[in-house]
Amino acid sequence: MAAGKIILILFGPPGAGKGTQAPKIVTRLGIPQLSTGDMLRAAVAAETPVGVEAKSIMAAGGLVSDDLVVSIIKERISQLDCKKGFILDGFPRTIAQAQKLDALLAETDQKVSSVIELSVPDSVLAERICGRWIHKNSGRSYHVKFNPPTSLKTGDIATVETMRDDLSDEPLMQRADDTEEALVKRLQSYHAETVPILGHYQPKGIVGKVDANQQSDEVWFAVEDIILPLVAEPRKIMVLFGPPGAGKGTHAPKIVAMLSIPQLSTGDMLRAAVADGTPVGLEAGSVMKSGGLVSDDLVVNIIKERIQARDCRGGFILDGFPRTVGQAIKLDALLALKGEKMGKVIVFTVPDSVLEERICGRWIHKASGRSYHVKFMPPKSLNVGDKPTTENMLDDSTGEPLMQRPDDTAEALKKRLLSYHEETMPVLDHYDSSAVDANQEPQEVWNDIETLLKPAATRGHSKNRIVSFIKPRSRSAMEPLTPKGGTQPCCPFQ
Repeated sequence: MAAGKIILILFGPPGAGKGTQAPKIVTRLGIPQLSTGDMLRAAVAAETPVGVEAKSIMAAGGLVSDDLVVSIIKERISQLDCKKGFILDGFPRTIAQAQKLDALLAETDQKVSSVIELSVPDSVLAERICGRWIHKNSGRSYHVKFNPPTSLKTGDIATVETMRDDLSDEPLMQRADDTEEALVKRLQSYHAETVPILGHYQPKGIVGKVDANQQSDEVWFAVEDIILPLVAEPRKIMVLFGPPGAGKGTHAPKIVAMLSIPQLSTGDMLRAAVADGTPVGLEAGSVMKSGGLVSDDLVVNIIKERIQARDCRGGFILDGFPRTVGQAIKLDALLALKGEKMGKVIVFTVPDSVLEERICGRWIHKASGRSYHVKFMPPKSLNVGDKPTTENMLDDSTGEPLMQRPDDTAEALKKRLLSYHEETMPVLDHYDSSAVDANQEPQEVWNDIETLLKPAATRGHSKNRIVSFIKPRSRSAMEPLTPKGGTQPCCPFQ
């Protein structure tokens, strides 16, 4: 192992939020999260020498020894995706295991970089655990109260019929040990064996305690405070381009979730700055009140102010700016002030002939930005054969009425496309942009985006995180999809 590796251990009782925060740490540090259970199963399946030995022990009904687990870890962390380091989850669980881990790392002059404890009072955990439902294939986690899937409507009882994964629409499940009775035993084991490990690492000055009994974003900011000294990568700075209806509204939230960085809309930033009464907001408000147009310089100043917020510490995604080469040059100058530059520039390409049907059938949930389509991605409130109205076009999550943008018309689209081609397309020549064919199935579009972004390996497997999309709930409600290159849209919603 090369010197300077990041070796992080994540602790927390059941329900503390490790499953929520760990993927963000993975993305921010660019190192994999390793679960001892996953490593053991992988070693057995791959029939490595230690895997064969472990399989033999388990087949005989024995327990895998600490020494064998350490050997499995040693084998796993020699792989390429651990070149910069790794995150351990589920190991060490005892002082003895911690000592063996220290000895293993010392063989190559390595040591644990940081230990993070997610702390939650025992009294809080029962509600968290007993209401938790899991999507088995992906590990996505939901909660009947705090994070319900869209399939669970207000007043519904949580069952395998009403608890379905938001992305794949597959049934969710509850873990066998996610019960109050099992939790009592699990907590006893955690406090008796695992917590003392913190005392083992405390004298080294590498233990960070995080109050995980607060909003998820606040927990992440506290975790981020701890890992910031370990971050060597520059901020991820991206721009998304595409004509109206190209699919940015569908895929941008997936990018946000993958990279744990916010998507910034110039319109939203401008309104927020005006509402907050910041200096640039006051200036912009004054200009707009007088009927003037907000200048590029003022927009850049609003961006400058916004990207200093703590949710942008890992980077940000710009949507709607720059729209011209002049704006791109000003943005470059802003980034250069801190020695930064534009990273990924992704353009969603769709033939103009395809866009009209996408745009004219699009409905939006204003508060969240969630996008629907009357034909290709209808809300659950729209029955087959019904004419879409504000009464039957309701957001799946909140039940609130959806709306159509005033410029989502065939007439407005022609003007918007003309502006896009004349002003925005030249920006792509200014940057080293990457094109994504957005005139194909949503999953294929997403696969192409993942390939461009090359996210860090997760859970110890050298593969991209897979996000599945819900297929239309009623095939009768839509025409057959045309293959890539056809004249009808294949991924027709944004």
